[in-house]
Amino acid sequence: MNRSLSDVLRRVRFAFYPRRCALCGDLVEPQTEICGRCMQDLPRVPQPICFCCGSGKRECTCEKHHSPYAAAFAAPFYYTGGISRGIFRMKFRSSPQSAEMFGREMAAFARQVYPDVTIDLVTFVPMTRRERRERGYNQSELLARYTARELMLPMEPTLKKLYETARQRTLGKRERSGNVLGVFEAVDPAQIRGKRILLCDDLRTTGATMIECAKMLRIRGACEVLCLTAAVGLPKDKPKKKEESS
Repeated sequence: MNRSLSDVLRRVRFAFYPRRCALCGDLVEPQTEICGRCMQDLPRVPQPICFCCGSGKRECTCEKHHSPYAAAFAAPFYYTGGISRGIFRMKFRSSPQSAEMFGREMAAFARQVYPDVTIDLVTFVPMTRRERRERGYNQSELLARYTARELMLPMEPTLKKLYETARQRTLGKRERSGNVLGVFEAVDPAQIRGKRILLCDDLRTTGATMIECAKMLRIRGACEVLCLTAAVGLPKDKPKKKEESS
C-alpha cells in the first residue's frame, strides 16, 4: 500500500472514529495523542526522585519513612493538571484508552530510575470480581499490561483481592492502611518465589494499598517489589525554616 493511499484510509477512519486526547478527551488531529492544552500542563516528576515516596528529591517532604516491603516508589507524573484529568477519565469515565499512553510513560520512566535492575515480571493491584464487573476493566491491569509490553517483560496476575473494601479515596490517611489490611492474597506463591516484581497501579497517595500488596508478595516469597504508578500525589509544601534571631 502506497503512502498516499494509507493517509487517505487513515483520514477516512478518523472521520468515523475521531481521535480524542488521551487525557481530557477533546478532539485532536489524527496524528496527535495529547491536545495542546494538556501538553502544556504535564506535571512531570523531576529526577532524581525520592524512592520512599516517588516525589522529586528537591520537593520531597516524606522524611524518608521507608516501607520494609516496597523497595521503591516511582511515577512519571504528579497528580495534577492534565494528568489528573486523564486518570479520572480512565477510572470513572469508561476511557481505558488512556492506559496505553500512561503505560508507555511508566515504562520509559522505569528504565530511567531502575536502569540497573533486572525485573522478572510485572503485576498489578487487583480488584474484586464485583469491582471489575462494575467498571468493566481494571485500570491497574491495563497499565501493567502496556508497561510490560514496552519493557518486553511478562505480565502476570499475582494477587487477588479477597473482599470488598471502602474506596480509599473516601478515607483519611490514618484509615487507609486499616482499610486494606489483610485484603490481598497471592494467587500462586510458586509463581513469585525469588522474583523481583514491578507492581503497577494508577495513583499513589499515601501508598497504603501498594504497601499492602508488596507485603503479601514479599511474605509469599518475592525477593523484591518495586512500585510504579502513573502519578503520585503532589508533595506538601515544605515547612519554612524559622529565621534566625539576630
